[in-house]
Amino acid sequence: MLAVMLAACGGGSTKLTELQRVKSGMLDIVVLSPNDALKHGKDMLVIEFRSADGKLVDVGEVKGGASMSMSGTPMLGSVDVRRGDQAGQYIADTQLDMTGTWRLTLEWKGPAGSGSASFSGNVS
Repeated sequence: MLAVMLAACGGGSTKLTELQRVKSGMLDIVVLSPNDALKHGKDMLVIEFRSADGKLVDVGEVKGGASMSMSGTPMLGSVDVRRGDQAGQYIADTQLDMTGTWRLTLEWKGPAGSGSASFSGNVS
């Protein structure tokens, strides 16, 4: 399934590039992309939740959001997250309509408890 999604997003192979790694409590949240950076418009990311020993961790339901600081009202984007093929791996479809620095947020609730994390990324 992941290979099919990557091919549909323009990636001919399943090679993913790690864009970010953030820590939240005992978890590492790893953001991977078939591209070398976040892309404006529609894009796809793979998000993995990993324990300290590197094993994937099922965190249950994951919700995402995106915003870009602007004078006045911030610009909002969308991050729709669904489960991937493996427990602890999630697929995020993003819609970021402008280039620049975006702040992406993730919230989860499930077997590993609840938590949140955020990261900033330059969208090209």
